[in-house]
Amino acid sequence: MSLGLLLGLLAAAQSWSQDGPADGAADDYIPALSLVPDTAAGVARIPHVPVFCEAWKTTTLGSLLEDAAMKPFVDFQRERSQQQATTLGVNVGVRPRDIYEVASGEVVVAWLPFSDPRRPYALALIADIRGNQNATGKVIDQVDRDLRAGGATVKVKKFGDESISIYTLPTVPGQIKIDEVAITFNADRLIAADRESVVTSMLESVAGTDETPKLIDSADYQTLQEQIGLSDDAAAASGSAAAGEAATAPPAIRWFARPLAMGRIIKEAANIDRGRQVDVLKLLERQGFDAITAVGGQLTIGQGDFDLLHKGFVLAPPIPGEPDRYRLAARMLRPLNVASPPVPTWVSPAIASFTRLSWDLSDAFWHVESLVNDAFGEEIFRDILDGIRDDEDGPRIDIAEEVIPNLGDHVLILTDNLMPVEPRSERMLVAIEIRDVEALRAAVRQAMEVEPDASILPAPVDGVEVYRVLRTDDIDDFEAELFNDLGLGDNFEADAPPPLLNQWAIAVIADDEVAGGEGKAGGYLMFSSHPELLLETIERFGKPVDSLGELPEIEQVRAQLRSVGGDEQFFVRMARSHLTFRAKYSLIREGRLRDSDSILATLFRRIFINKNGDAPPLGTDKLPPFEEVQKYFRPAGGISHATDLGFTLDGFLLK
Repeated sequence: MSLGLLLGLLAAAQSWSQDGPADGAADDYIPALSLVPDTAAGVARIPHVPVFCEAWKTTTLGSLLEDAAMKPFVDFQRERSQQQATTLGVNVGVRPRDIYEVASGEVVVAWLPFSDPRRPYALALIADIRGNQNATGKVIDQVDRDLRAGGATVKVKKFGDESISIYTLPTVPGQIKIDEVAITFNADRLIAADRESVVTSMLESVAGTDETPKLIDSADYQTLQEQIGLSDDAAAASGSAAAGEAATAPPAIRWFARPLAMGRIIKEAANIDRGRQVDVLKLLERQGFDAITAVGGQLTIGQGDFDLLHKGFVLAPPIPGEPDRYRLAARMLRPLNVASPPVPTWVSPAIASFTRLSWDLSDAFWHVESLVNDAFGEEIFRDILDGIRDDEDGPRIDIAEEVIPNLGDHVLILTDNLMPVEPRSERMLVAIEIRDVEALRAAVRQAMEVEPDASILPAPVDGVEVYRVLRTDDIDDFEAELFNDLGLGDNFEADAPPPLLNQWAIAVIADDEVAGGEGKAGGYLMFSSHPELLLETIERFGKPVDSLGELPEIEQVRAQLRSVGGDEQFFVRMARSHLTFRAKYSLIREGRLRDSDSILATLFRRIFINKNGDAPPLGTDKLPPFEEVQKYFRPAGGISHATDLGFTLDGFLLK
């Protein structure tokens, strides 16, 4: 879903009034999830739209959209959502605002694989409209006028007592071909889809004549719901939704996806053509990542101490009867649950976000071998390692013996940004715990000695060598030779995307708080997108200075993380949102995000900007200065814990 469409939905939710849709009438109602086929790649469900909208108004984010300074931007997004009925390249005719006007209970959106080589997916929307049939009729009349005005032709088919309006859409040059939109509604529900057969199939399910398996009954769906305590969805699908559902329905969005199937839909909808490049989804499937069978969760709105609270799960059960939990490269999925240690004292209180990942890095490295070999279609991984070790013109590093065994089990990621905002404002530092400082220091030195773009910087701590790499437009001889050896040939420079970072810095530093191996000094291998951040961080070692972990807002987030996710985790993130968003917000507001040299901006350019250099207008120039709204950006946290069946996926935004 695009940023503009999402904000349009939230703007619509914010404008919900007390005279909006009434709760559904008491009758036998077949829940929408029981109409969704088992083949679904993904679903999103709001259990009760009016409850959700009322809860949204109590949140800090809701207050943000109500702020007078945000009115021009919110009005733009609301108008845009009213005009736009497409998301992810799919059109079901009904706009987001329409749903908020007519839904009296649940709304479900389902993404479905489809046997059509031109567009192998479909989208369906189901809304509970009990008590709002007249309002729905008016909305659908407007949809009809809009579609006809856009050149669509319409025919009406009967299905029992139901009428299905089928609109044939004109072809729009340069867009994914969408042949039709089908819409039907009665006293209970509205169904809209981009294929007539999808609507017909769902009406057959309502009538009890469709015996195809349903998502609600699938083992992966039910297991995932149990893991996050949402088995009531399954219970609701086996009975009737009572008129009093609003009294118990959570103000939430529930979601479920099968990653590879959903990835294929997103790839097609976004019209991603990788040409001769590796098909990443097929590669991951071949390499065992189909072990991740499903992901899902519930995002609850405005409850207790939380603006947003997410409880989720990644379902990745072990393969029965196999010696390893997973196969091939997927064996790298071995996170380590650890008791939550404090934030290291060397982390500056100016840092915006702190992330800790605990993983068996040495084990994971060797499981990358089959992935690399598969991607290049030949046994190349060991040859690359041998070349790095033996090439007289190369770094002469024995990665297998000198580097990998000395990696620790923890990775720390720090981010901050500098004001006033400019394209290089956003900074990141990665620190990998290591067991032998001298061995890694020697390896880095050898690598930098043959790196033509590297230079050494004065370090604030004796014995620490800080190297900066500043990329030029030319590919160095070593890199060119390597890619020629890989068979990419002379077209590498023309075909390859630019590097994610044009400048970075690296250093190795000892730290008494990190355990070494066999009496050796432990510490960190540090990498930063900005040499200045690396130098500032190194300078803090061994000094009694204030640290990030002592800040009250970080202590508050840590306490909430324990209450949400427990005392052990393999992933934890703490973010001060008023700092993490200020540079991005300002760059977006000024229309300069594409000019930033951050990794996020590079990915944005690759994904969203077309070949002509254009990006869709989002109305971001109507945003107020960040200083006027920064009070609404509250602390946030995320946490994950490995279990026998997969990994938890929990997080929150505080009020």
